[in-house]
Amino acid sequence: MAALKEIAADMRELCPAALLIQYANPMSINCWASTELGVETVGLCHSVQHTSKMLARELDVPYEEVTFDSAGVNHTAWFTTFRRGSQDLLPRIREVMTARHLEAAATGLASDELYAGGNERVRTELMRLTGYFHTESSHHASEYWPWFRKDAALVGEYLPARWDYYEICSAHSPDHNVDDYVDGSVRDGLHPSEEYGAYIIDSAVTGTRRVIYGNVANRGLVDNLPADCCVEVACVVDRLGVRPVRYGSLPAACAALNTVQVNVQRLAVRAALDGDRDLVYAAVALDPLSGALLTLPRIREMVDRMFAAERPWLGDLA
Repeated sequence: MAALKEIAADMRELCPAALLIQYANPMSINCWASTELGVETVGLCHSVQHTSKMLARELDVPYEEVTFDSAGVNHTAWFTTFRRGSQDLLPRIREVMTARHLEAAATGLASDELYAGGNERVRTELMRLTGYFHTESSHHASEYWPWFRKDAALVGEYLPARWDYYEICSAHSPDHNVDDYVDGSVRDGLHPSEEYGAYIIDSAVTGTRRVIYGNVANRGLVDNLPADCCVEVACVVDRLGVRPVRYGSLPAACAALNTVQVNVQRLAVRAALDGDRDLVYAAVALDPLSGALLTLPRIREMVDRMFAAERPWLGDLA
């Protein structure tokens, strides 16, 4: 947060009308804090793109024929419509994902042993709870709730394949030969990935209208989430910048789960901006996974150890 405060101070002085494009986690907390610091920002994730494509593959429908609505909080947003033309695909999503990832597990085999598409048991359980499919991967989703990581055996049951983000990122590296990678890009041309950042910049320069999903200040976009929190919703981008689209109200169970995360985020933002260490303990204690595994004294001990380890980077909280 110390670094974010410095960036915001520089922007307010040097480019007060500029847009801060954020890719750093914790996305919702960073974007919420940036708004509090007086900076216009959008946080970008690829969970909506990845999951919508995955669901189209699961249903064996062409992705270019699919339309959908998604809203919520980053890493815990929800597909509340999913259509192919006039056909509502939500019932098929519920049927197909339940058969492949819950009924498969009930046979005694992990779903990825029965289905080559991989294990999505966590997200399918969340869908059974709320009625709607979760935007973030099962590995990430399992970190936000108290039901999937109570002990090593349960982790192995829900997530049989370990997900190492460092290894995943390393695999994207151009064989550690940056010169060859740059030479190839110069020779073959640059091509945008599915990440939204380049498209936002292109739309701002050329005026090309696009729709992306961004993390922005709520400001009345999602009625049944707090007005000051950060939400992930559809946004129109063009020469006028990033303009969030009002969503309305989330289904009740989806909003309830999002509110749990918003409560944690609110305390974390206030702790960071105000330098209030007591609110750090409260934020960690209210995290559902912390509460599922630890007592309050153990949480305080853990946070103290984290403070000690991270002291050089904590700014006002050190």
